Amino acid sequence: MNCKDLGKEVHMRRAIYLAKKAWGETHCNPMVGSVIIDKYNKIVSEGYHKRSGYPHAEILALERSKASKIDPSELTLFVTLEPCSSHGRTGACTNAIINSGIKKVVIGSLDPNPLHSGAGVEILRTAGIQVTCGILELECRDLNFIYNHWILYNRPLCAIKLAMTIDGCMAAYSGNSKWITNSEARQDVMLWRRLFPAIAVTQNTLLSDNPRLTSRIENSSDVRVSCSRRFILNRTLKDLETYSNYAVFNDEFREKTTVVYGEKVDPGRLNIFENMGISGWEISENANGLSIKDYLLRLRDSNINGVYIEPGARLATQLIKDGLVDYLFCYQAPKLMLDNKAASLGFNRMSESMEESFTLFDLRRINFGEDSLIRGFLKNN
Repeated sequence: MNCKDLGKEVHMRRAIYLAKKAWGETHCNPMVGSVIIDKYNKIVSEGYHKRSGYPHAEILALERSKASKIDPSELTLFVTLEPCSSHGRTGACTNAIINSGIKKVVIGSLDPNPLHSGAGVEILRTAGIQVTCGILELECRDLNFIYNHWILYNRPLCAIKLAMTIDGCMAAYSGNSKWITNSEARQDVMLWRRLFPAIAVTQNTLLSDNPRLTSRIENSSDVRVSCSRRFILNRTLKDLETYSNYAVFNDEFREKTTVVYGEKVDPGRLNIFENMGISGWEISENANGLSIKDYLLRLRDSNINGVYIEPGARLATQLIKDGLVDYLFCYQAPKLMLDNKAASLGFNRMSESMEESFTLFDLRRINFGEDSLIRGFLKNN
């Protein structure tokens, strides 16, 4: 890699940093950051897309660059995602770039939509602008893996989070699972909870852990709390009488809590539930319980482009086996349970060859002290 490419990477990393300022705020739009530099490689202006309906990153950076009074032809615009070429609520960014007089554009990743991918680049080049693509492409694409999946497949990305020992145990035989991973790894979970527009757990998790299902980002001065849409999977609407004891039905975000129940629920239980004033979704059932496929379709129809499921061993195994999991977060601690009755991934599944295995791709790995996270897309071999 030459010095010019290294210089481009520095500015693209800054653009990625800016994009992440809108972490979890832009659905169903992508996170995008933009930087404009002068001929001396000094930053002139910056911008990032804050949320859907707000100005795009390039537009903000272009507007702010005007204060420098520098000839636009001497400037270079960096952007993490290919500028849009269609007229939405905020207008086409390609037009704004062309009209600005800028002559150099550096792009991280192309538009994920096959119908538009490369179109913005071609428009800019046709206008005489020098365009460089693929700078930190993997990092820029990873920034919007939820959005990209939504655009490509027109359905929400279904992700599951697992925490396990190195022998695959997710809880002791007693059901106790606090804590498998360390505090640093658990704080990372909070970041992903904040990113996803929805989070889901089973009724069993609600009863055993009383989770808040919020994102609590801690720093040196305070704790930043946010809450995505929360879903409790309770097929038969059991234990409704205890719901007043649980945080998700009593905290300041209670209106974001929805109970998902089955179409065959007892009418008496449904009547009790409806009188409680809690949001509910009725979905179809199958031989394994609630139809998660139907649940995902309901999310799509509600314009929710991703869900972060924190399942137990049984549900996690079923979801993976049924091919419903698009993305996996697997946290692992250097511990051994050595408990053949402990809850573990692969619950009640018997496989006979490696051809029945599942593989992760587009992997990302990170360590949290002695614990680790491996995450990536999932496919059946």
